[in-house]
Amino acid sequence: MAVVTPSVVMLALLLAMRAALASASPDAAGACAADVHRYLERRPAVRASEREIIALLDAKQYRRAIPALKSAVTRYADPWAGDTLGDLYAAGLGVGRSTSAAAHWYLWSAERGDPFAQWRLADSYLNGVGVGRDTARAAYWFRIGIAPYELARSDYWLAGTFASGNLAPVNRVKQRYYLNESLRILRRLSREPSGEADFDLGRAYAGGYGVARDRQQALSYFCRALALGYEPAVARIRKLQGPHR
Repeated sequence: MAVVTPSVVMLALLLAMRAALASASPDAAGACAADVHRYLERRPAVRASEREIIALLDAKQYRRAIPALKSAVTRYADPWAGDTLGDLYAAGLGVGRSTSAAAHWYLWSAERGDPFAQWRLADSYLNGVGVGRDTARAAYWFRIGIAPYELARSDYWLAGTFASGNLAPVNRVKQRYYLNESLRILRRLSREPSGEADFDLGRAYAGGYGVARDRQQALSYFCRALALGYEPAVARIRKLQGPHR
């Protein structure tokens, strides 16, 4: 199949943001502001495109949805569009069924931070569907998309349990232990990279959960998350970039 090339401008912006943030100091967080604003300016058009595609899918107009999805990939480098293309190729809806094409689009979206594509790609590698069976790559994508993040979340809630005393006696030692475990896992995922992990690390620094409260570190992690397409970071960035109190 012909490979659809993502928007040069959008993809270059994302790659530049990732490269700049990979070794950024806390003071560099503000440097992403202009890139973030340009990214956000594109979101209304991306959302409008997605609404049109969803309407086609709801109406089972799969043949019309295929070019619309490829246009969203080309114009906006939209990971959701790539993941949806993978689903349509996997099911043979609106296009000839092709597990290799499905895996191609899952990989494309997984590399851009789409968690659903990461899960599907892990399953593809695990079972050799559309790609050669590769347990190491399956483990890698499961590691980013599923297991460790759930473990980090569990550790965080365990810390809250021992802090509140609702389900177990208050135990500050265990609270600190589980907070530290959660942060350790999130930092490892951040190196993978993972937008969701970066977002939660930003929340930790913004709220002082297990670390000293640090606005610049929080903003840096939220900017990393957005560079990986994790949109919940938008509201956090706007809040942190607002007037200081």
